[in-house]
This record gives sequence, C-alpha cells and structure tokens, in this order.
Amino acid sequence: MTVRVQIGVVFIILHLSFGYLVYPNLIYALTEVAHWRVVLLQGLFQISLIWIYIKGLNYFPKNDLVDIFLKIGKWAGFIFLIPFVINVIFIVAFNIRLHTAVINEIFLSRTPNWAITFLIFSISVYTAIKGIGTILRSSILIFIIAIPLVLFNIFSSGINADVYNVLPAWDLSFDFLIDKKFVYVLAFSSFLFLGLMTSEIKLTFGPIFLSWLIILLFLLSVVYIPLFIFGQETVARLEIPFLEAMESVDISWFPFYRQTIFFGVSLVGLVIVANAVMLWLIGIITHKMPHWKLVKPSYWIIAFSITAFIIALSITSTSWDQYIPWIAGIQLYSMIVIPLTIFIYGFFSKRRQ
Repeated sequence: MTVRVQIGVVFIILHLSFGYLVYPNLIYALTEVAHWRVVLLQGLFQISLIWIYIKGLNYFPKNDLVDIFLKIGKWAGFIFLIPFVINVIFIVAFNIRLHTAVINEIFLSRTPNWAITFLIFSISVYTAIKGIGTILRSSILIFIIAIPLVLFNIFSSGINADVYNVLPAWDLSFDFLIDKKFVYVLAFSSFLFLGLMTSEIKLTFGPIFLSWLIILLFLLSVVYIPLFIFGQETVARLEIPFLEAMESVDISWFPFYRQTIFFGVSLVGLVIVANAVMLWLIGIITHKMPHWKLVKPSYWIIAFSITAFIIALSITSTSWDQYIPWIAGIQLYSMIVIPLTIFIYGFFSKRRQ
C-alpha cells in the first residue's frame, strides 16, 4: 500500500476522531435550517487552504514544514511553529478528556477517568515514539476495523429517521458568517501534519482531495442523522447528539444489545491514532528547532504528553468553554498563516531562481 494512501487514511482518521463528538454541536449552534451550508462552506475553506499548502510545500522538494521556515530564518520557526505546538498540546489534552468521558459513559462507568486517560495516553505515546512508519501502518489497521463500525452506526441510525425534522432544507442566507462561533467551525481541520511528510515523499493533491470528499460526506452524516431523528429543537439541547441518535435505535436482534458499543470501540482506535499523530508532530517540530536538536524527539514526546496528561486531568466539563475560543483562534491562525507563508515564500523563491 502506497504512503500517499496511508497519509490519506490518517487525514480521515484525524477528522473522524473529532467529528463524532464536537462537530454537530458547532453546526447546530450556528443555524437552525439548511445546515449543509455551513458544512460545505467550511469544507471549501479547508480544501482551498490544503491546495495552497501542498502547492507551497512542493516548491521545496525533500524539505518539510520546519526546514522551510528555518530557511526563512530561525526567528520564523519560533514565531510561527512554537505557538502552533503549544496549541496542539492543548488539543491533545481536550481530545483525550472528551473521549475519556464518552468511553466512561458507554462501557467503563466504574473505571476512574484518570485510569482511562492514562491507558489511552500510554498507547498513543508509545505509537508516537515508534515513529511515523508505525503510525501509518497502524492507521490502516484502525481504518479497516473502525470504518465498518462507523458505517454500521450511520446506516442503522437511519431507521428512526423522519425527513420532516430537517425541513426547511433550503435557505441561502449567510447570517452565520458574522457569528463568532463560525470561527470554531473554520478551525475544525487537521491538515497541517501534511507538512512533515514532504521530506520523504512529494504530496499530490488528488489523494488528499479524495480523502476530503470522504470526510465531507461523513461530517454531513453526523450532522444530519441526529436531525432526522430528533429535529433541531431537540439536538440543540443534547450534549452528544450522535451518541443519543444511536441510543434511540433498537437492535435487540443483534448479539450486542447496544449500538453504542460499536461507537465506543471505534472511538478508542480513532483517538489513539489521532493523538499519536499530534504527539509525533510535536516531537519532530521541537527536535528540529535550533539549539534543541540534542534532545531526541522521543524525549520531547514524553515531556509534552505528560504536560497534556496533567492538563487533561485538570479540565472539568464546566471549564471547557473558557479554553475553546483560544484554542480555536490559534488553530485558525495557524491554518491560514502557515500555508500562506510557505506558498508566498516558495513562489518568490522560485521566481528568483
């Protein structure tokens, strides 16, 4: 299996990991009708940045994200990449904390949160330390296991669907564009890791575009399945709408009496790979910074994972909201500035040659 396919699979898994739990609520908070408008606009925004990013990276063959910024200057590496690294640490912590709460609710209700968090962190850290090769191979295995479960969740949840719950489905107003919560939706993307793959392989737009289409279909499904079942007024009050949608389905004919068991199993695999990618990214970026190269990436991974673990344990359900604007803001800033900077620098560098 080619590395490009594996990279596309990792790209999908990163979005599945967050998409189940976070994405639907972001959309429901922005609009009450024609939710597809928000999803498509966010998708178009993301794929545009990805095209710019890949185009910029390809100006510098055999160089990755860090190498390119260090070509601009050591100051550029610190200014652009260190805030991004710090933000990723918080994303890892929130990702683990959120998934721990859901896994605890589904089938480990008697297990302390810290124990579940420690277990997931340990596996993620070990995978990250083993390197990108292990992550890519693991992603294929997780993808083969999780995707059938994801599809089962989606199609079986459609049993209770009522098309009238999503009407009116057509509305061309774009009032949500001036809502500050739209920033959170725009920040919902995980493509900057692609910049660390280019030292080994030249990225092409086609496989990533195909992965993006799959992600777009998935996001539409996790938004609309709860809507079809409950309607906008109800889903806006649910903490995890997709989980509630699956709980509403009677599958007593199946050996597993709860459909959410499949949901929980798929979440475990997805969160392990997603966190492994982010921790590996942190380790590589910090290791390549000037004056920090003497420290092995594995040491950086362990140090930052301990930091993320402590943050995850300190986060409470009531304190999430105060962190989200900062995390989303820095993530959106990084998503826009890093690709544009690389593209502009690469364009003018090529013209000077």
